[in-house]
Amino acid sequence: MSIRLRPTEAILAINHRCNTFCVMCDIWSTPDRHELPPEWYRRLPPSLKSINISGGEPFMRDDVPEIIEVLRERLDNPRVIFSTNGVLTEKIVEQTVDLAKRGPIAVRISTDGVGEEHDRIRNHKGCFDKIMHTLDELKKAGMKDLGLACTGSKDNPGALLRVKELAAELKVDFVCSVVHSSELYFGDQGDMVPRDAGTRSDLIQIATRQLRSKRPKDWFRAYYTDGMIDYIDGKPRRVPCTAATNHIHVDHKGVVYPCNILNRPMGDMNEVTWEDIENDPNTLDVLAAVSGCQLQCWMSCTVAPGMRTKPADPVRWIATRWLAGGKPRSEV
Repeated sequence: MSIRLRPTEAILAINHRCNTFCVMCDIWSTPDRHELPPEWYRRLPPSLKSINISGGEPFMRDDVPEIIEVLRERLDNPRVIFSTNGVLTEKIVEQTVDLAKRGPIAVRISTDGVGEEHDRIRNHKGCFDKIMHTLDELKKAGMKDLGLACTGSKDNPGALLRVKELAAELKVDFVCSVVHSSELYFGDQGDMVPRDAGTRSDLIQIATRQLRSKRPKDWFRAYYTDGMIDYIDGKPRRVPCTAATNHIHVDHKGVVYPCNILNRPMGDMNEVTWEDIENDPNTLDVLAAVSGCQLQCWMSCTVAPGMRTKPADPVRWIATRWLAGGKPRSEV
């Protein structure tokens, strides 16, 4: 039986190599030189609207612009977001600025602390200075859609709030998450999840500031940030997961997964087409696995599509919290 799947968002891991050595990700420890040629990306489903280009470190490839041009030819003017460690300043600036002249491009630079704290988490001396230089050069070149992305872990307590304040000072966007384990992507990081009172308090402060913002987009981010507290508290996720339906993850070898956490392959697109995947009985099993998933992850790549699918839930939460004085929850 054919299943009509029209995902609108995807993470493309275009390589499996990295030039930083992060404590909360094992990609650097298992490098793999296999990389798909740009033309391969014409195989992706044409329904995609938003593409997160990731890795490894994507800018370790020299043909990133060619990949984006193929995506633009295949898709309908997709928004492209680069997730980068920000170290390769010259390549990042040259390639993203040129691409931004012909379509929407965003850059999110991983920033897991301020100063030496970030260098320690990334195991890369001088990394923080390099990413600040990259951000400054991108601004000088006229790039607008810029942001810092912080991942909270047991090794960087307080970093989420510090990076949030840094982003506000630099007048760039801020996104955050906490450590997740993934046997197909990050590796086993279960002992890195921050469950301390300080991280919980920082998330409350971040969500409070987002909730009291004048931008509606920030109100929904407050809902997402508050959901991270449920995640570190071990509570069930508050919105249904629409992985595989609205979101897919494609690894560096061309295997499609519903997301970057659940290790249930949907198909190898070197061997099958997207239409084949829709007609494969295995896809029903994958959808059932997503529906019954007990991993309870809380990452924006799958949470955001779920929020858009059931917008009444976050809207109701936002309205309730406004009535409570614009604070998401108690410190206790």
